[in-house]
This record gives sequence, C-alpha cells and structure tokens, in this order.
Amino acid sequence: ASLFPLFKAVDKTGTGQLTEKELRAALVNGDYTSFDPHTVKMMIRMFDADKSGTIGFDEFCALWGFLAAWRTLFDRFDEDRSGYISFSEYSNALVAFGYRLSSTFVSLLYRTYEKNGNDRMSFDLFVQSCIVLKRMTDVFKKYDEDRDGYITLGFEEFLTEVLRQR
Repeated sequence: ASLFPLFKAVDKTGTGQLTEKELRAALVNGDYTSFDPHTVKMMIRMFDADKSGTIGFDEFCALWGFLAAWRTLFDRFDEDRSGYISFSEYSNALVAFGYRLSSTFVSLLYRTYEKNGNDRMSFDLFVQSCIVLKRMTDVFKKYDEDRDGYITLGFEEFLTEVLRQR
C-alpha cells in the first residue's frame, strides 16, 4: 500500500515536506497516543537525508519502514500482548539484542524511558531507549580497542561524545 495518501494527509502546509509538528501527528503508539517529542526529533535526525530539518516523501517511506521493523520487534517482546513493554519484557529484549548488563543498569535505563512508573513502556519510548543504547554502545566500542569492556577517555573527549548524541 502506498504511503502517499497518509503523507499528503499530514502535510498540512502542502509543501511536500513534513515539519516536526506534522510528523508527530502521523506517528502514534498502539494506544493512539502521540510519540514523545524527543523520539520525533530523533527520527527526523536519523531520516532527514538532505538535512533540511523536514521529512520529504522518500525520507518518510524510509522512516515508516524502520518503524515497521521496530514494531515487529516490539510485538515479539510484548509477551502478554498488553501493547506495552514491562520491565521483564524489556530485560528479555536487551538480552536477545546481545547486551549483558546488570539488572541495576537495566532498571535505571527502563525507569529513564518508562516515564509513568507503572511498568508500561510505550512503543515510541522502547524505540528511543534502544536507539540511545545502541548509539552509546557504538561510541564505547570506538574507544574500547582491546574489547575488554573498559576505556580510558579524557574529559573533553567524553563531553564531545555526549554532545554528539544530542
């Protein structure tokens, strides 16, 4: 099915480019709540190939495909079919993705993105948390030349990497 009718419907200004606000209107969770604003910004940064600050139709199609793949993963780990990811489901997902993290850290990560404190992480925040964890892992690997799980980093190098993640 073509995504063009959906794209056209949310392109309120008729420019052929979706603004952050327009994209946010197109992206909803399974319970029809809007995506978290930070997730929408992250999607624009990832898929805005021409660096225009907006999303054209081809970029929108790529973004939609990316989210469809994440939805499949989300549904796979949403074992109770609640439409949300619980802490134990999240832990299982991270293990399946190959992460070996302490339960203390997984708990901190989960609580950072599961903002309501009711053990129900929405789809958008699941995607956001996994992307952030992957980015942090990639930065760490860049410095972990001997792959021992430890790095030595100067303060400004650390600050530079943190700022690049924004």
